[in-house]
Amino acid sequence: MHKHKLFELQKIIEVRIGSLIEEIEIATNVKLNPLYINDLKDEIESLRWVMRIIRWILDQTNDKRQQLGVTKLRLELDDAKKLANILDEKIQETEIELEDSITTREKEVLLNKINTLKCVLGHLFNLKSFQPTDHVTEQIVNTQHLC
Repeated sequence: MHKHKLFELQKIIEVRIGSLIEEIEIATNVKLNPLYINDLKDEIESLRWVMRIIRWILDQTNDKRQQLGVTKLRLELDDAKKLANILDEKIQETEIELEDSITTREKEVLLNKINTLKCVLGHLFNLKSFQPTDHVTEQIVNTQHLC
């Protein structure tokens, strides 16, 4: 049975969150740098935000299934594009915040958030064969090595 690509992406994100939680436990037990631990927590927060967006999109999809003549593949493609656009908007918004940030730490936090969102975009495009916009493609290429 065909599984919606956003469900697959959710699984990838859940696994990543689980590994981050384990990493936080280990880092806390061996008393690693608190800033490193905070970075891990920030990444979890960003990934949980993405999970909420995915659930929202999937809930809308369930409502759309009632419409006649809309294929599952078409809905899935529309959902993937919707998520890609939302992530791209959030990345652009965060890049603007980055330009306005003052402290080095604030810049690091925002860069980590941007990289996390770009990584999710990369996973989305690896799961789904549709053409992202040129701007989104450029963002993915610039962060492929970070994921």
